[in-house]
Amino acid sequence: MKRQMLTVLLAFVAAGCGGDFNHGGDFTAKLCGGYILYKGSAHDAQVTLANWNHQAPYIPAKVVELGNDERFIIAKQNHLRRLSPNSTYMAPETDAYSYWILDTSISKAYGPLTRDEFQRERRDLGVPDQITLKDISSYRR
Repeated sequence: MKRQMLTVLLAFVAAGCGGDFNHGGDFTAKLCGGYILYKGSAHDAQVTLANWNHQAPYIPAKVVELGNDERFIIAKQNHLRRLSPNSTYMAPETDAYSYWILDTSISKAYGPLTRDEFQRERRDLGVPDQITLKDISSYRR
């Protein structure tokens, strides 16, 4: 019986159980408007509400660069693809990127966008030039 309980306890510890995004992931970083950068593994880096809601806009994996102020979040996303039709593993595509803008004041995401569309949308929305894209590792605390 003690052995079974120890096995269950170790399974919970290894799985990083808990309802908090911080458990079991590489890191999380607070952004603006209740959003976080969640990096759960090498290819799972996304921007989502800290209190996830399936109706809220988000920026899907794999976010590789990010910038934000108190209103806007901008991101560069590396496309992912299945290695084979029956595989569940997703790997980054070489030189395949999209760009995103998330306006947290109205809870709206613009994307996926090409680089030109991103620049145009950024200008139209009034995203400040001071917000620059930087590697997500700079958000690790």
